[in-house]
Formats: sequence, structure tokens, C-alpha cells
Amino acid sequence: MALPFFKRLFVRRVRTEIDPEEIFLDAANAPGFRREQHEGRIERPISYSAFTAFAAIAALGILVIAGRLAQLQLWEGNLFAEQARANKTYPITIQAPRGIFYDRNFEKLVENRPSFVISLTPGELPDDASFREVLGRLSGLAGKSIPEIAAANDIDAADDLLRAGERAAWPTEVFIAADDLRDAVLEIQTRPEEFPGVRVAEAGQRYYPLAEAVAHVVGYVGRPTREELAAFPRVGPADILGKIGLERQYEETLRGTAGEKLIEIDAAGEAQRERFIVKPNPGRDVVLELDAGLQEFAARALSRHLAAVGKQAGAIVAVDPRDGAIRALVSYPAFDPNIFGRSQNRALIAKLLADPTYPFYNRAIAGEYPSGSTIKPIMALAALEEGIIDPEYSIYDPGYLSVPNPYDPSRPSIFKDWRELGWVDMRRAIAMSANVYFYTIGGGHGDIEGLGIARIKQYLERFGWGSTLGIDLAGEAAGLIPDPEKKKAIRPQDPIWRLGDTYITSIGQGDLQATPLQLAVSTAAIANGGTLWRPRLAHAVVDEERRVLREFEAEAIRTDLVSQRSLDIVRDGMREAVTSGSAVALNDLFFTSAGKTGTAQTGAIGKNHGWFIGYAPYESPEIAIAVLVEEGSGGSTDAVPIAKEILYHYFVSQRDGESP
Repeated sequence: MALPFFKRLFVRRVRTEIDPEEIFLDAANAPGFRREQHEGRIERPISYSAFTAFAAIAALGILVIAGRLAQLQLWEGNLFAEQARANKTYPITIQAPRGIFYDRNFEKLVENRPSFVISLTPGELPDDASFREVLGRLSGLAGKSIPEIAAANDIDAADDLLRAGERAAWPTEVFIAADDLRDAVLEIQTRPEEFPGVRVAEAGQRYYPLAEAVAHVVGYVGRPTREELAAFPRVGPADILGKIGLERQYEETLRGTAGEKLIEIDAAGEAQRERFIVKPNPGRDVVLELDAGLQEFAARALSRHLAAVGKQAGAIVAVDPRDGAIRALVSYPAFDPNIFGRSQNRALIAKLLADPTYPFYNRAIAGEYPSGSTIKPIMALAALEEGIIDPEYSIYDPGYLSVPNPYDPSRPSIFKDWRELGWVDMRRAIAMSANVYFYTIGGGHGDIEGLGIARIKQYLERFGWGSTLGIDLAGEAAGLIPDPEKKKAIRPQDPIWRLGDTYITSIGQGDLQATPLQLAVSTAAIANGGTLWRPRLAHAVVDEERRVLREFEAEAIRTDLVSQRSLDIVRDGMREAVTSGSAVALNDLFFTSAGKTGTAQTGAIGKNHGWFIGYAPYESPEIAIAVLVEEGSGGSTDAVPIAKEILYHYFVSQRDGESP
């Protein structure tokens, strides 16, 4: 029979459950027992009062939280809703980080520093009056006058439409300013209703740590012209674009894809939160073959030596003869690429453009100069290959070559040497730079036939003269190898090719022109055993983790230029130039080297181009170099000291482990 409800309620049950207090032990031990053996351990249950206190505290906490929630919802809800309505969201374009350049040791040659870009779209404003009003506000915020903003957008400040303040005078997107504009950006974000049509973008400002030292290699960036905007559909007026140098050469690689984010601004102008709509896709980085340490040292050495001798211009090219990799490429005078970018220093740029020494002119690849005696190693190779002369055969050099004049025997034509050198064979002629010897093998004299201009041109072209070499840098010049046809075009008033033209071409004078790059690359071909490598600056394209995405392989333009026997003889002569000839100043270095000096006349007394070409170590070349001092005094006095410093620095760095 079932029990009544109340009786069942008070019937004592036999429990199988364990109460919580029965499983909690304290640390008490009965006295006299060994604690470490857990002897005498006793149980002491936690009292019901402790559980009651805990439950009361928990209940109180819950009541406090519930009360606060009620306060927020019922009493302060309207206040927070009002504040939320006062918050504003503002879109910001995030320019993709532009890829950077590393040297061969992953030293940064360029950095991206954070900045803001402010621009205005006239078409989003209802009329010209609104445009003038917003433009005026932006002018004040950015600290730039209206004419300055107009000039930054390639607009003539004298334009009638500009003076009238009409939108038609301006581009579809007007660049206002770019810099650390945090205060201006905050003002725009806080009061967007006062700045319709205004856009703010986060972007990187290019910074070049080596400044002038890399200016002609890396180049610089700037805002696009109207022509460039048409040529690059992905580029906007407020963007930056590579203008010259590698910045231009690898524009598509370096450029990424912009993103966008929304920023919520509260009534006090403080950013509360932000979220990406589209994340920017950064551009790719480019690793160069350049050695930043060598590049910087070469630039300083050239600048210092030119200042010491009172000269104004020069160039240096250093190349690895094993694969054509450019280790240093310097042109002086140079410019600081940091003055360009989104915010250009227009006054300083105008001053540089007016400089008569042409600091923007890349003499290393575009400068065309008579080569002087640096042509003689190639002339010797041509003579050996063509069987013009035995290398052991000696020619007497009295300091000049006299050629009979068939029209007036009493007035022979005299072709001068730099001094009387006596009997010289091929090796000695290279070492001492004997003009008479090279007049003879070039144009012929007495029993020696001579190469003639056609074969001279053939061998010079074989070694890369007279045409561009294809370096990955815009602006390379081809140089000039004269011949009868070219003389007709160059000198129409004296179009006939004479023996004297062949003679002076044989020693690198007259109308012959070559670039420092051509001389460095042809010297590398002599050093490496007869391979003409295409010079290159870029080594690889890498991602943010430095994983190689694309590698630029070494490319041979021509191989087996001449026989190894001929190369050995000419290299002997270039080595002798260092041990006892015109480049003897290099002989006290702790490594072996070979070279050839050159002095090219310009037509002005005391203004000869000074040249040096060479390579080291002599036995197993790692570096080939060409040094030019424009309008100096001579190769031995001007160019050799510069080459000595650079080669010494290179091999000391190698020895000390600074460069691989």
C-alpha cells in the first residue's frame, strides 16, 4: 500500500551517494605519525556553514550582474544608443606595400615608411563652388597652397579655368598631399560631411638608406604623369610609380594590389574599431646581384678622389667575370632619390636639373667616351687571331710613327706616342701602352700588314663594343665603332676614310666611343677565358618569406671569343702592366691583379679621360672593374688609385667574411 505523501517525505532512506564533505580532506595528521608515509592521516569534513556562505556570495554576485544589466538596458540604453548613432564609419584605401630591393646579402636597399595620402575627386561634388570650398579646406589642412597643389597635379598655375576655380581644370582625382598627415586625416575622419569626395589612403613612403650611392641603379619613384596613367591602367593619380632605374624596370613586379578597410570613429574623434573589407596584396621583392658594401664604398671612393683632384665626373662598374653579375655600378655626380616620391622637393629637383654636371645622367651605362689605350688588349687578341704578328716579335718605338706623305715627301704624317719606349714585343707593348706598336698592328707599317678597320671592328663587336649588352636597366648606350660609312655620316665635310683614321682608332681615339659598362664586361671576358656574359643586376624575385619565385639565370652572349693561347699572351701583358708597367701602383696589394690604363684625349688641353680596366685575382678572377675619371689627366694618375682602393676593399671584405 502506498504511503501518504508527507510520510514518504520524512522516511529515512539508505543512501549510496557520497556527500561532498566526505571527499574533502585537509592536511591534518595525528601527532606521532610519519607524515611522509601518510601515517595517521585523518578526515575532517568541511562544515555546512562553509557551503552556505559560498552559496550566499554566489547569489549576491548574480544579483549584482543582473542589476547592472538592468541599468544598462533600462536606464542607460538610450544614452548608449545615442552614442552609437554618433559613431561614424570611414573607408580608407590601403595601398599595397611596394616590393623592396635587397642586395646579394639581403641588405635592404630601399624601405617603405608609413604615410597617408589625401586626394579629392571633383566629380563627386555637386558644383564648382563646393569644389572650391572643399579644396580650400584641404589646402589649409595639408599646409599647401592651391598653386602648389596644382603644380603637383601637372596643372599650369596660370590656367584660366584654374584661376576661376572650375573643376574642368583638374584631373578626375586630385592629389592633395602625402606625408605623416595624422592630424589632417583625423580631422577628415571626424567630420566627413565637410569633406565630400575626399579619400584617405594608407601608403608607404620610399626611403633609400644608401641615398646617392644607389641612385643610378635603384632609381626613384614618383606620382604618375597623365601619359603614365594611360599606360598603366592599375595606377591612380595618388599612387607612386617607378620613374627610372630598377624601380621602373621592375614596376610590375614591385607593384601589389590595394585593399580597403572601414574605421569606426566615435563622437570624440577616436578610432573605436576597424575591419578589412579587402586585404592588400603586397608587391614582390627583388634580390640584386649588387654588393651594397662595395657599392657604397665605390661611390665614396670616386667622390673623394674626384674632389681631391678637382674633377667633377666619373663612373665605376664592377662585374663578376664568372657569370656577368654586377657587383657595383656607380655614376658621379649623383642625386638623392629620397627627394622624390609622393611629396617632391620641387625646388631641389629644379636645382639639380639645372646643374651643368648632369647628376641624373648615368655615365656608367649611357656615357660614351673614347676608350684610349684600354682598347689595346682587344687589338692584341685580334692581331694574334689573324696572324698579323708573332707575340715575341719586337718593334722599335722611337716615340712616334712617321708615315710618308705621297703628296709632299718633305712633310710626313707623324703619329705620336706618349714617350720613346725602345724595343717592345706584344706583352711589353701592352704593359707600357706603346702606341707605335698598336699603330703598326692596327693600320700596318713596313713589312707588317695590319688588321685594317674592318677586322678591328669585327673583334670589337665580338667583345661587346658598338651595341647594347642588354643590362636590365633602361638607358644603356651602344657606343660607336667608326668605319668608312659612319665617317660619311659623322663628318660629311671630311667623308674620306684614311690610314690615319685606322691608326687613331687602333689606340682608342678619334670617333670611337665605348661605355664603362662595355669596358668592364669585355675585360671580364678576357679574364674568364673568352665568354661574354650579359650583365645583370637582378638575381631573383622572392616573396615575403624570401622564397624564390623567379630566378634570373646567367646568360652568355657569346662564347669562345678567341683561342686560349691568345688570351694567355694578352693576360700576361696585362699582368706585366701591374708588375712593371703603367699600373704598377697595384703591385703592392696582398693579392695578384692584371690591368690596363688608358688616357683618352678630348681635344681640350689637360682634360683627358682617365681609364683603368683590370681584374683580380690574376690566377682565378672573381672581379673585373672599369674606372673612368671624366676630363682628368690620365689613367695612371686618376683611375688607378680609385681602382686600387676598391679592389682592396673587396678582398678585405672577402677575407673578413663580410660578403659571400
